[in-house]
Amino acid sequence: MASNAKALKKPSQAGAPASSPAVAMRLVPDLAWQGVKQSQMARALTQGIDGYIESLQDAIVRDTGHLIVYQLSSWFGQQYKQTDARLVKKLANSASSPGITAFRRTADYVSQIPNWDEIAKNAKSLSVVRETLNGIYDVEVKLTSDKNLKCSTCKSVIQKGAFNIEEDRQSSGGTKENWHSACWVASSLREISKEHRAAKGALDKQSRSVRAILKSAPKSLWGSSSITNKGEYEQWLKELVDHWRKVTTVDESFHNLYEKNFLEYAEQLSDFHLTGKLSVPKARNRLSKHLGKSHVESVLESFLNSPGKVIEYTGAINPSLSSSGENEKDADSPAIAKIYNCTPIVFADSRDVGTHLVAGTPVLMNLSEASEEERKRIIDFASGITFALGGTIERVTPKVFMLTPPGVELQN
Repeated sequence: MASNAKALKKPSQAGAPASSPAVAMRLVPDLAWQGVKQSQMARALTQGIDGYIESLQDAIVRDTGHLIVYQLSSWFGQQYKQTDARLVKKLANSASSPGITAFRRTADYVSQIPNWDEIAKNAKSLSVVRETLNGIYDVEVKLTSDKNLKCSTCKSVIQKGAFNIEEDRQSSGGTKENWHSACWVASSLREISKEHRAAKGALDKQSRSVRAILKSAPKSLWGSSSITNKGEYEQWLKELVDHWRKVTTVDESFHNLYEKNFLEYAEQLSDFHLTGKLSVPKARNRLSKHLGKSHVESVLESFLNSPGKVIEYTGAINPSLSSSGENEKDADSPAIAKIYNCTPIVFADSRDVGTHLVAGTPVLMNLSEASEEERKRIIDFASGITFALGGTIERVTPKVFMLTPPGVELQN
């Protein structure tokens, strides 16, 4: 398999001016406006979600990781600059994700940092965490004696005999609150990551908008009709949105937001087709709605210099059987198939596997960096969805798996 697949390489930027407004990237199949079919453009828009939106989210997570490492080292000592990269990624993924489940994951990963058992008992260290963010409070580390004492954040019971934090806010008009030590630190890490979480969440919403509108498209708008200029492209996009508005169950108050997200993304992709380049200013403007200037530039640098997720596969593709039962070649199928290449470390990282399989994209899944427990969960999930779709899963190496959707055959 290795002989038939190669990683896409980002063009060198050597010699480019520092103020260059765009960078060449291969996000979607090469298309020219002359004679582009609706079906080709729809596929390009679907595939571009991985090249643009999800890669930008990955860059946000990496920048969150840098922020977390800096904060841990400032709280607990310079040795935390050497925190294991896999643990940092887990912390960054969870801290940049919304909801109580993500919060609990953050707290769980906090308890895995080096020397945590000692930190959890140290009132001075834990006080520094809170002082950094919200001013000075009276903090005391205690052994829990009340079996019904609950953590103020995760709401679960603090085990009797375990250490907990009591924070006294009475002097500022508040009350006493109790925390798990790990929840105390996790809440602070999530507080400093809230802008990154908002930026990543906005891209999640854009991704959902794009997928929803494309998924609702009828065959009449995803057919062999040609798009010969940008005006026709914009008219086609309008027809896609209008049809989605008629059939969607999404509350009408969100319709304009879905349309805005979809059209903004579609414009990025059309710019790429016309110029061969991704417009950095547009990506910068989107990030600037949530992140400060220094973090915007850091995320963009990470995004533009990160290895691509997409690899090219030069083997043959056998399209699905037609309704007549004959195996017909799809004239729109590209000569090179696209494979989604992912390296999940925690179960949450595997969320995109099903999306790509449903879209007909093979997935090469590398689990070499996941723990044994997480690896089992990811394999169970990937196997279940692959078999449910009627696809196949093949072990390439002990920790690398190829997941192939139905109707697609990869030949060595």
